[in-house]
Amino acid sequence: MRSLLLLLVCSLLATSPAVQGESLEQRYLAELRERGMYRLAELYCRDRLADTKLTDREQIELAVEWSLVAVAQAYDSAPVAREPHWRTADRVLEPWTKVPDRAYRLLAQMQTGLNGLSRAELTTLEQVGAIDDDTMVELQSDLRNSIGLLREVLDEVQLRRQEIAMRRTRGEPELTDRELAGLERSLQLSLAKAFHTQARTYAEGSADRVNSLQQAAESLGSLSTAEPVDELTWQARIAWLEAMAELAQGEQAMAAIASWRESGEVPTDQQAALVAAQTRLLIATNQTQQATAWLQASQFAVGRSPVVDLARLELLLSTTSGQQQPLEALLATIRRQHAPRYVRQAEAMVGQRFAAASDANSAIARVHAAEHLYRAGQLASAIAAYDQAAEQFRNDRDRNQAFAAERAAAAIVQKQGEYADAAARFRRLALGSFDREDSAIDHREALLCLAEMARRADSTTRDELLSVYVDACREHLRHWPEGTTMPEVRWWLAKALVARDQWQAVIELLAPVEVGMPYAEDCYALLAVAYRGRINELTESTERTKLASQAVQRLLPAIVGTGDSVGWPTEWSDAQRTCALELARITLDSGNTSYAEKVLQAAMQRDPPPGFVDQATPVLAMAYVLGGKTKEAIDLLRNSAGGGVGAGSLEGLAEQLTDQLNVYARATPPRTTERAAMGQLLLAVIDVAGTNTSTWKLSADRYRAAAYAAIENVQEARKLYLAVIAKYPNDGELREEYARVLGSSSTAADREAALAVWSQLERGSTRGGERWHRARQARIDLLNKLGRRQEAEKLEKLTRLLSGGK
Repeated sequence: MRSLLLLLVCSLLATSPAVQGESLEQRYLAELRERGMYRLAELYCRDRLADTKLTDREQIELAVEWSLVAVAQAYDSAPVAREPHWRTADRVLEPWTKVPDRAYRLLAQMQTGLNGLSRAELTTLEQVGAIDDDTMVELQSDLRNSIGLLREVLDEVQLRRQEIAMRRTRGEPELTDRELAGLERSLQLSLAKAFHTQARTYAEGSADRVNSLQQAAESLGSLSTAEPVDELTWQARIAWLEAMAELAQGEQAMAAIASWRESGEVPTDQQAALVAAQTRLLIATNQTQQATAWLQASQFAVGRSPVVDLARLELLLSTTSGQQQPLEALLATIRRQHAPRYVRQAEAMVGQRFAAASDANSAIARVHAAEHLYRAGQLASAIAAYDQAAEQFRNDRDRNQAFAAERAAAAIVQKQGEYADAAARFRRLALGSFDREDSAIDHREALLCLAEMARRADSTTRDELLSVYVDACREHLRHWPEGTTMPEVRWWLAKALVARDQWQAVIELLAPVEVGMPYAEDCYALLAVAYRGRINELTESTERTKLASQAVQRLLPAIVGTGDSVGWPTEWSDAQRTCALELARITLDSGNTSYAEKVLQAAMQRDPPPGFVDQATPVLAMAYVLGGKTKEAIDLLRNSAGGGVGAGSLEGLAEQLTDQLNVYARATPPRTTERAAMGQLLLAVIDVAGTNTSTWKLSADRYRAAAYAAIENVQEARKLYLAVIAKYPNDGELREEYARVLGSSSTAADREAALAVWSQLERGSTRGGERWHRARQARIDLLNKLGRRQEAEKLEKLTRLLSGGK
């Protein structure tokens, strides 16, 4: 690997690494990084740093290790997903970079600089030849900043060494002279490699590129001759060989390799890197046959090494493009046997070669080019390359590869936010590949794109897009009725239908759903809402009763289970509570108050969420009062006042109670006992709501008037009705209630006043409508009470004629 992850060498150990080596903890975290187990490594660092007994040294070492984990994770992520990892790599070091007069600060600053170099090196690796001018300028600026930071750290390290030598330090230094010496060499090596990276940001053959390479080679050459020869020396030597290869100075480099080998000082762990470097030197000097022979001769000595395989890949790429099969075989080997970072470098090398080549005319070459263009951020070019590859694969009758290329193109279009195009691509791909098991997954992606389009649309187009989405969901269920995606898509469709108030369609769609199926709980919650919505649509009482009974039979198993395990849940899910609430509303509307009370009492157990309590409390209170338990209803509301029953729910309960009071008032005979109990509850609702009634659509006095009328406090009711009617003069319901209060009086004046109000209501109502009939009947009754029987009889005959004799 071309020094992408620039590790801190010598800087974090208790004594010189040449003497003691890495700690067990560092080796463990390095192994996790190598295996791509980033989440585990991150959790380990996070948990260890939470230990308050750690020394400052242990804390900074762990912070650096965590930073290295984030850098490695950025390297193994797609370009669009890297930024959070780069931020983490720097963020975990920030507490130490800002600590003045501490030697440990140097370690954090050094790693921050190395993070910047790693980011620049990855960009040049993946985007070489594809970076636009603005991005290149930004890259070069960031690179200079990182180099500047490392130089500052190097200067301070050297200053601290001078102070130690001159005995100017107080007490024991945080970093010994040997550690600072190791850190100094690590910084010099990192800066030399940075010049090499900087060279790659300049055009091939340019003076800037050559100057940077020469600067890197000079610095690395000096470091590679250091004594004693250790791991750092060999890192410098390998990096120097790479710089010499790019400068085409193969003769001098080959002589150095021969000298090192003759001296017998090449350690075993550097053999593979040396073989790879020598191979690249031969390639750089156009000695490809010698490079091939050299790799074959060295194969037994180095075995299956990732750096050697990368060199072998570079050799294949440097020869004619006709060697497609060996190249693919080697790429497959690298993907199968080596760590993700080597795979990423191999893919970048291959993609870069074919993205830049004019002879990339095979389908697989176009795929490699598309992958490279995608990583380079050239999304439009990547899509075009994938489309060309897919067409060529189809011409070659390679359906699997064509499918993969089309899917990759569609995924990029989706990431761009071009949801209409992405939906069309995924849908076309799925419908053209029914025989593939994964075709349903692509159709599902099309649905996600359509859903996103509907979500983002304005009110003028949302309904139309939602219709397209609903049709596409139905299409999915037709074509993949037994697929693994079917339960989820059925749930999506049900949600869309609920949003459109298509209650009967939801009931029919979810008819096959049973307890235990995938997404069953979510579907039952929607089914509960649909049953209540559909019941409210029905006008015939027999139909409403029948559907309410069906709802209980369908929804109850979702709450209590089936078979031998029937019973209230020990732990209620949100979906089960939704079913319970809707069942309570359904059974309450159908008159089964005890059932509604029972199911809600069960659902309110075991710490229900505040949102559920907010909705369920008014319904349970209504069940209590309709069941003759007015005191329990009032106590429930008052006890809930401190628990946060929302003003919106209480307003809904006030409206519901007022509506029910009117139903009881119109009954024959009027249900005065129930009205009195319900009036007391309505007053309790207003009291519990308190100042929150200021947010209600109608004033609290509107509901107080209805409550006082129900408990037969006529004086208060009349006063309040006069005030609220003045406020809401067009509210016919209010005027009816006021007329009934006046009509309940025994005085002739009040009855005459009631007669006048009913006459006004009749004139303002549609002839033959419900309010018109109520007003006529009330006038007839009042005329009789006032002793004006002839007028009453005349009005009654006229009413029968207008009603067809009824």
